[in-house]
Amino acid sequence: MKLRETASLTGLLAVLLLIAFPAQAAALTTGQAKADFLHGLWHPLGGLDHVLTMVGVGVWAALVLNRKRLVWPLVFTLVMFMAFWARFLGVVVPFVETGILASVIVVGLLVAFALRLPVVVGALIVGVFAVFHGAAHANEASAGSLLIYAAGFSVSTFALGLAGLGLGSLTEWNSGRMILRGLGAATALFGLYLMFVA
Repeated sequence: MKLRETASLTGLLAVLLLIAFPAQAAALTTGQAKADFLHGLWHPLGGLDHVLTMVGVGVWAALVLNRKRLVWPLVFTLVMFMAFWARFLGVVVPFVETGILASVIVVGLLVAFALRLPVVVGALIVGVFAVFHGAAHANEASAGSLLIYAAGFSVSTFALGLAGLGLGSLTEWNSGRMILRGLGAATALFGLYLMFVA
């Protein structure tokens, strides 16, 4: 199976999960999360800000990268995983919620403008935002098997990035690219709403 077909299938599965189990995701991520694989798996799905950023990273990669399109979703997942553990080593990340909302806005704009950047620069951008998301996961985790919990949210985070890559297959349609860029603009506006209005 080709990479694009795999990403499209994963994207479809991720969307189906989001539609089929929103109540369960909310229930599992309310309050302080238990540190087990299932709660880790569902935790990124419990907040629209997390979902929009992680899917947006994949969409941006699909719009502007070719063979290296997996790099940015992978960097986001790995840095988030490391930031999660850094919290338990005593590293305190300030302004976590502000950083997460900023990630929604900036990633939305990057998609809206389909901004082409060197792979390394893009990796630095998504890596910085991943730090805030990883810190948020750490702040909300209770005692338990933290490694298993981290494995769970890493799997779902990377799956959301692949879902974004799958959505990138819309670029094969005549108006698909503009649809994706419009969704990026809507995401940025939603992030601004969350930051300044909600």
